[in-house]
Amino acid sequence: MSTIFRRLPALWQNIVLGLMTMAVGMPIYTIPNIVYGERAGRSLSTALDEAIPFLPWTILGYALVYVFILLPVFTIKHRPIFIRMIVGFLVCSLIALPFFIFMPVRMPRPGIPTQENMFYWGVALNYVLDKPVNCFPSLHVANSVFATLCCIKLSPRVGFWGVVGSLFIAVSTTTLRQHFVADVLAGMAIAFATYYLVVHPAILRYSMSETPENLIFPPKTALWVFYLYLIFLGVCFLLFMMGLRFPPQLPTS
Repeated sequence: MSTIFRRLPALWQNIVLGLMTMAVGMPIYTIPNIVYGERAGRSLSTALDEAIPFLPWTILGYALVYVFILLPVFTIKHRPIFIRMIVGFLVCSLIALPFFIFMPVRMPRPGIPTQENMFYWGVALNYVLDKPVNCFPSLHVANSVFATLCCIKLSPRVGFWGVVGSLFIAVSTTTLRQHFVADVLAGMAIAFATYYLVVHPAILRYSMSETPENLIFPPKTALWVFYLYLIFLGVCFLLFMMGLRFPPQLPTS
């Protein structure tokens, strides 16, 4: 198996390693979410949280993270840096885990008045899949910001769009009633701390001795994140048009 892997092009090696990382990292979030999904939790609401409107269309930003975390996969070519990035993703999740278990934060959710609107349908799908717990810190934000940080110094062009995408994701976590502002700030803090402790030293070291061609793929390779996002949205649209609907989503406290 290892021989087959080494024969793969560098990009395909990244894809394999990236999918393996997701397979390891996602249960760190999903298992506590399922196990503790119905228990009570504290509120971190502030006046700012109360002032933020509920905007169903921002599900487009919230859904982006599921492909956005692949941004380093299509950007970082250098294997030692890429491995550091993988370690960093797992570190972010492991830092968040004790908070999910021992400091549960629960986000009140509005009811979904209809599923005949595509945006409301998307929010209903998200509410079915993701319980209103595991709020502090926001791994949605931590993962997207960390992905951007891993790319921005190596490829400023990719990093620019990473900043745009991660900001959209961060805003959407509040406008969809998934996270409090405090959750967002904590997620950003985890991302920055993990990046500068785990990945940044390797980028500095290898940037001094390697050519850009050895460090990153051509920036246009990162467009695959956008293509995968369009495919994901297309699948959701087909399911919506085929009549898939979910149990009524009532307000929760």
